[in-house]
Amino acid sequence: MVELNILLNFIGMIFETFIIIIAAVLLLLILKKYFIKRHNLTRLLLLIFINYFIAIVFSWISKIFVVLELNMVQDGSVVAWIYNMISDFRVSELFVTFAILLSYILKVNVFEKGYNKVQKYVILIYGIFSCIYVLIIYENGNTLLDIIAFLIVFIYMVMVYAPFLRRSIESYRAVEEKTYKKAFLSLAIMSVSFMLIFLSFAIDRLFIFLGSLGFTSFYYLGWISAIIGIFGAYYGYIRPKSRE
Repeated sequence: MVELNILLNFIGMIFETFIIIIAAVLLLLILKKYFIKRHNLTRLLLLIFINYFIAIVFSWISKIFVVLELNMVQDGSVVAWIYNMISDFRVSELFVTFAILLSYILKVNVFEKGYNKVQKYVILIYGIFSCIYVLIIYENGNTLLDIIAFLIVFIYMVMVYAPFLRRSIESYRAVEEKTYKKAFLSLAIMSVSFMLIFLSFAIDRLFIFLGSLGFTSFYYLGWISAIIGIFGAYYGYIRPKSRE
């Protein structure tokens, strides 16, 4: 069983290595496009993608811990806490939470004339709650608490990306110019893809709770969705916008 778990983590590590390479290439392309015109919205997208990229990197590090059998004595120390936060995906969840908050700011800048005060505080307070849960509500080996953490972040994603998706589709249907239609379609694809990330991870954790070792097809779908979201936004929104 131990050997199988190490093998599955090794396969996951190799898979995430390719995901990191693809994400790094896309980030470099986005950074290059940003320096051409320095659009504020492109900068926001860049910051969002950087947070997702960091989340992938920490997920990859957690696989290294297992593959190299770098176990940590659970003595309540800060080092043990950091190890647990990384190995159980909590640090990755934290950076995804940052990305979601930035996505809300992007939505307001793209589609709204200003912030709705009630909505702004709801999004901010829920984001703070998500960060607190991710970093504090933890018990080593408690898969149920991990599933709840994934669901909390997923709900945050739905709170931000569902309205983002709706407004993107509305704008896509309302405009006739091909470049803008492609831009709004790409933002819609990004929204759907990002929501699928943590839905997939929550389902994978549910299988773990039911006795599986994890690394189901939903795990792979999660990070593939992240790449689709980043690539979609780059190809349909950032790349055309940089030529304006």
